[in-house]
Amino acid sequence: MMNGLLEWIEYIEDVRQERKIKHKLKDIIVIVLFATLANVDDWVEMEYFAHHNEEYLKRYAEV
Repeated sequence: MMNGLLEWIEYIEDVRQERKIKHKLKDIIVIVLFATLANVDDWVEMEYFAHHNEEYLKRYAEV
């Protein structure tokens, strides 16, 4: 199921300015999804969540 979701995310068009991109859109979406499921409330907590769960998130995103 997760592989299907990851494949679907690849189809989302990234309209950001290329020179300003630091992280892939897919990776951002994956981290936001997992963080939301973990009841993360704001961007500061999301950053902490991503750092704290980095090894796990590497399965799905290029963190």
